[in-house]
Amino acid sequence: MRLRSVLTVGALLLAAVVLQTTLFSQTEPFIPDVVMLVVILLCLTRIRPELLLGIGFISGLAVDLLGSAVLGLQAIVFTVVAYLAIRTKDRADVGRIVTGLWAGMVTLAGVVLLIVVGTLFGQTVLLGEGVVDRLFLVPLTNFILTLIVAPTFVRVIDRDSTAFRYA
Repeated sequence: MRLRSVLTVGALLLAAVVLQTTLFSQTEPFIPDVVMLVVILLCLTRIRPELLLGIGFISGLAVDLLGSAVLGLQAIVFTVVAYLAIRTKDRADVGRIVTGLWAGMVTLAGVVLLIVVGTLFGQTVLLGEGVVDRLFLVPLTNFILTLIVAPTFVRVIDRDSTAFRYA
């Protein structure tokens, strides 16, 4: 990765973490998981998969440090989400709607994993209050955000419009 790409990814992740922990934590029940969405959309770029896994872990760790969850819970989930997105990104290059659906499905897998792992560590209850809302609304809002920002996001990171097929 070039220095410009590193700075761009760092700035985007910092902005996503700040938005997630401040602004979007107050907009219940429509809470998009912006950090998870940034990790998922980074998998559409030409960044090496090893770096993407590290980016997923570090961004999850940043959310853990700023939140009240068990340290490492979001880091594990974001790393698994990055791995899932890397392994399935070839299914997302058909068009903008398919990319949005793909991001929504990967987000759904991440939310389910976060609920299950959170239940194991005593953070959430599997059938507790607000779980059904999170299962439907977080992937839905990430789907809508992906439809809006995915083409621009990938162009900004890759700086090459010929490598982008999602427009």
